[in-house]
Amino acid sequence: MEKAKKEQTHSLLLDDFPNISKESWKKEVQKKIKTPGSYKDLIWITEDGIEVEPLYTKEEAKDFLFTKSPPPGKFPFVRGTRKKDNGWLLTEDIKLASVKDAARDSLGTIERGADSLTFILESKIKTKVVETLIKDIDPLSTRINFALRENPKKVCDSFISSCRKKGIDTRKLCGILFFDPLSHLLERGSSLTPLDDNVGEIAETIRYLSDTAPGYAAFSVKSSTFKNSGATIAQELAFTLAAGVEYMVLLGRKKIDADRACRHLVFSFSSGSSYFSEIAKLRAARALWAKIVEEFSPGSDESTKMKIHCSTTTFNKTIYDPHVNILRTTLEAMASIIGGTDSLTVHPFDSHYREPDEFSRRVARNIQLVIRNESRLDVVTDPGGGSYHIEKLTHSISEKSLELFQEIERRGGYLECIKNGFMQNEVKNSREKTLDDISRRKKTLVGTNEFPNSLERMAGYIQKTASTEEKTNISDQTVEPLAESRASQEFEKIRLLSEKYTEKTGEAPKVLLLHLSDFPQTVARSVLAKNFFEYGGFKAVDAIENPGTDEGVEAVLRENPIVVAICGSDEDYERFAEEAITKLKDKKTEIKVVVSGGQQNMVKKLRKAGADDFINEDSDVCKVLERCQQTILLHEVGT
Repeated sequence: MEKAKKEQTHSLLLDDFPNISKESWKKEVQKKIKTPGSYKDLIWITEDGIEVEPLYTKEEAKDFLFTKSPPPGKFPFVRGTRKKDNGWLLTEDIKLASVKDAARDSLGTIERGADSLTFILESKIKTKVVETLIKDIDPLSTRINFALRENPKKVCDSFISSCRKKGIDTRKLCGILFFDPLSHLLERGSSLTPLDDNVGEIAETIRYLSDTAPGYAAFSVKSSTFKNSGATIAQELAFTLAAGVEYMVLLGRKKIDADRACRHLVFSFSSGSSYFSEIAKLRAARALWAKIVEEFSPGSDESTKMKIHCSTTTFNKTIYDPHVNILRTTLEAMASIIGGTDSLTVHPFDSHYREPDEFSRRVARNIQLVIRNESRLDVVTDPGGGSYHIEKLTHSISEKSLELFQEIERRGGYLECIKNGFMQNEVKNSREKTLDDISRRKKTLVGTNEFPNSLERMAGYIQKTASTEEKTNISDQTVEPLAESRASQEFEKIRLLSEKYTEKTGEAPKVLLLHLSDFPQTVARSVLAKNFFEYGGFKAVDAIENPGTDEGVEAVLRENPIVVAICGSDEDYERFAEEAITKLKDKKTEIKVVVSGGQQNMVKKLRKAGADDFINEDSDVCKVLERCQQTILLHEVGT
């Protein structure tokens, strides 16, 4: 009776909200748009070529690629592997430069809220070191992970031995060995240890852990090698899944069945700031992996569950205006959590250019604590579920990634594709497209290619430490390496060079804005030029108002700038620009003359007069600024 009453109330409530078709919604949207019929102008295209509309309806979201509406905890785990909550482990990296410092930092990190620690091992480790690290830590209440390049079996044995000495039941242990020799091969171009030996070590570690610590992961597949090199989301997902399949095949040859391999495997994804796409990526990843593992005939659906660790990407992080990185990592953390990660590492905002201090580590930690304790995203199972936009995006990313994954399989699989350079070329093309969009300001990096702080000086904060990793000779490389980078590096290279010039001369490299009139078009082009050069750390100075050509040229010579930016209206360029450029070059041939804006038909004429460059809203900022620095600034700095 009570149930029937509730259903009746629910039905009456829904009757108050009649179904409205998408066409009706679109008509309402178009009423708010100035240009009639321009709904299509609101559709944007992702880096993977996926069309994203401004609104979606239930009808579009219901037909997911694999199944219509799987609840949380059910195959293929689109909505997560957990049924009752969305909890995750707050993980923090601890570098092992000093064992004593690492042990102290570990305790402080746990006291301040971390649930999980990852010790970064860059060299071989002894059992006594592990004993010291976990001396005052309970590995059953704080998960202990290790990130390493070699010797997984030895590290695992040392950890298990240390736990046993503390009287811990190792069968209750959970944790991760972040060991991914395929990724290491791609990063360096060669392996420290032959790949077959590494896979053999993983197999031995799995056998060892199956008896001693069945909940501990023996190896990982990480996506950051792709993500931090500029891969799109579909590429990152497809290539990472392909690596997972390669491990399954290789381990199968070592007599490790699918169930054991999957039980001891963790996928480590790198999260970027494309918020909704990153949420959808994790949902798609679980579904795709579940279907892939099905092909290996596992004995249980449990084996088809993808275990996920996420960390924030470095690709979009900047040296200049570095506190914006806090906002970026917050978005990335939220996307990872809403997407359903099992554990998460938020890298400090300054970790890419110096050793993080206690402040930056605390900020990174507190991002997760605020999301957990104030936003309460841990108590809602699948917080992204029911969003038609996310459901549709999950479907679209799945299709794109599956298509690319199948292409890799047709080409012979992961190893074959990195040997012949297929994956490297795909990522390279995506990175170059992204860098070009950033340099042309089609994509924004706040503080770098938009809203830069021209007074900011960062050179003194950059710590350049020699890598402890052995350099690989080109002759030793078996595959083309895929080096990680950051999208802002070209801008930063230019600004740091300007800083060096400023330190040597006592004044920032100067750009004189030579106005040919006071027309509104002139003012707009002056603002364009000022912003343009401030991206590179130049100091933009206005010349005298409305000068005649001779007077303007004399003003330029008195200021002695490195660059003169000619700013005027189209009419000014027709009447005065050619004469002004000619006189400037006659007086000082090495000065750079840049024309701001102007009609295309003026370019040939003004270039013949001596103009070095032309800038507009679509210009490649980095290339223009590099040319302005090349002949004068580089010589002045002495590099």
